[in-house]
Amino acid sequence: MNFFPSWNDLNVGDSVTFYRTFTEEDVENFIRLTGDFNPFHTDNHVAMQCGFRERVVPGLLTSSMIAHAGGTLIAEPYAGAKVFFHYLAPVYVGESVCARVAVIGKDCLKNKLSLKITCTNQQGEVVLEGEVLGKIFPACTGENSLEYAGG
Repeated sequence: MNFFPSWNDLNVGDSVTFYRTFTEEDVENFIRLTGDFNPFHTDNHVAMQCGFRERVVPGLLTSSMIAHAGGTLIAEPYAGAKVFFHYLAPVYVGESVCARVAVIGKDCLKNKLSLKITCTNQQGEVVLEGEVLGKIFPACTGENSLEYAGG
């Protein structure tokens, strides 16, 4: 499913919103895949000693919500080239996070697309802000993709 049928239908100011509840299984899988065994993510006691109410969802797991937008915003492939994140508040296991992704730049001549992500928790507190700057590859989709890519 794509939020917009094509890159041509996407304009600066357009946005999409989606939600994700981070589960214990999500955190365990992320830690296992990345090797991020930071005690903030694995040990309630350490997390609480450091001022958190419990273990914290890894920040990169929260910020991975931008990948959902990059993979479903439009039909054409989108490759992020630069990514910036600012982590503002912790996310805890079981919390639902709302991600709003907005188009903040579009260069049709260079096929460049800039997105801004703002994530809020269930209390409406902003937990993450970020931007991704990338490129659209319209030649890699559709019936004429090989012909277009070669010419």
